[in-house]
Amino acid sequence: MAITDNFGNPQGFLGRLMLVAMEREHLPMAKWAFSLFDVPQEGQIADIGCGGGYNVKRLLQKSQTAKVWGLDISEESVKKARKVNKAAPLSRCEILQGSADALPFSDGQLAFATAFETVFFWKDIERGFKEVRRVLKDGAAFAVVNNYGDPKIDWEKKVPCMKRRAAEEIKELLLATGFSSATIAKNGNLFCVMAKK
Repeated sequence: MAITDNFGNPQGFLGRLMLVAMEREHLPMAKWAFSLFDVPQEGQIADIGCGGGYNVKRLLQKSQTAKVWGLDISEESVKKARKVNKAAPLSRCEILQGSADALPFSDGQLAFATAFETVFFWKDIERGFKEVRRVLKDGAAFAVVNNYGDPKIDWEKKVPCMKRRAAEEIKELLLATGFSSATIAKNGNLFCVMAKK
């Protein structure tokens, strides 16, 4: 496995190092994004592509009673996310291994969903967005948060497992997959697309 593959699916020792580095690098983005939306105080929430579980922890801190699920394709990410959230009781937090294109949730189960720095690595983004819409309650929101990065750098060449998309393209894909509305917020290269079912 190439080191760059660890961006989309952290594995082994390098993957563990990358999860720690990603949390440090993504902290300013997480702080900004969490200032943009209200986290539901009840029901169920999922962070899809949860990485090391730090945003799961933030969701738990922001909501007093909601159950928060973390989901990631990477076994290393799941292990790290469980460790980061080990103080949370099972009734409030569960971390699962799985893919965005086959979410392990029932129709209309979730009151809110997030995807931080992950959709650029989804193999089938349209299918993933349809799955998120399926598992959300009517009127619930989905926040897609990303750093587009320096537009002068060919990130796809540096990280072949990634397909970068602008906020406007993400918005159009969300609307095309059945979300009723979507809005964009930007902060430099950072963006948050908030879609509603």
